[in-house]
Amino acid sequence: MSLEHPAVLFRKGTALAGGVPRTLIVLGPARGGTTMAAQMLHDLGIFMGQDLNSTYQDAVMSQISRALFHGQIDVDHPVIEQALRRRDQEFDVWGWKFPTHVFERLYAKARNPHMIVIFRDPVAIATRDSVSNGYNFEACFERALEQISNFAKFVLSTSSPCLVLSYERSLTNKSELVDALLYFAGTTASQEARNLAVQRARPGSIRYLAETRAGDIEGRIDGVDVHIARWLRYPHQADRRVSFTVAIDGVPIYEGAADRFRKDLKKAFNNDGCCSFEIPTPTYLRDGKQHKVSIKILDVGNFTIENNENFWTIAMD
Repeated sequence: MSLEHPAVLFRKGTALAGGVPRTLIVLGPARGGTTMAAQMLHDLGIFMGQDLNSTYQDAVMSQISRALFHGQIDVDHPVIEQALRRRDQEFDVWGWKFPTHVFERLYAKARNPHMIVIFRDPVAIATRDSVSNGYNFEACFERALEQISNFAKFVLSTSSPCLVLSYERSLTNKSELVDALLYFAGTTASQEARNLAVQRARPGSIRYLAETRAGDIEGRIDGVDVHIARWLRYPHQADRRVSFTVAIDGVPIYEGAADRFRKDLKKAFNNDGCCSFEIPTPTYLRDGKQHKVSIKILDVGNFTIENNENFWTIAMD
């Protein structure tokens, strides 16, 4: 390990020589500064995903990471190999950002993975998480410490080159951080791009704060086959259950409340985990055809449900 730079906590391993293709993977605790690092890489001309929003999180790789976390796919699923190799063909140097969890087997499938891991004061992380998601501070603080520990263990155990950053020190040494990122990426950038990266590196923008604040209700449709599985929650009211209606092709088939326990949700949200449901898909809809599955929630102005109103092919019995 080496301490070479005022903005860099340390380097572990040796980055490949300049011009050699590689994949930059930006990691760290949630609310810990990964957006700043990903935004700087993007501003320096490195592809970090398509149609990026204020979190600079690539939709394709985020969907894969979430599917791995929820156990919906295995790391050997062909869609992962296809996504990685497609990006490799398009870009010599590219990357993605996904905070919160460590997926070592996924990183191992990347071409020449180079890890950029950013750490932040856990009190600041917990405060930001608490305000944004409505969690109690103690749970957020415990979660931040757990994630910091997990990423620290990963850095110390991985054989991939690592650039480990301090969020606080990076903000006070932006030009030096740009130098470190470009060296680690094995590439160069124009002075205009360097200036842009420095100017835009700052704590969360108004847009970022707005887009990362949880809605009144949030959730996800995890899968549709013989059962329809999903979760719904009030992020600012952990003990309140969400009442909903499921409709297929516009026809209501079920009304109920999301109150089933799931261990993965308890860990992810630091609540009691009782915010999911699983209902049987009607037999007459198991016909091997595509059907539009929708979740309806009345009297709520702001809700975000991933995969809502998508078309699913429901296999025949």
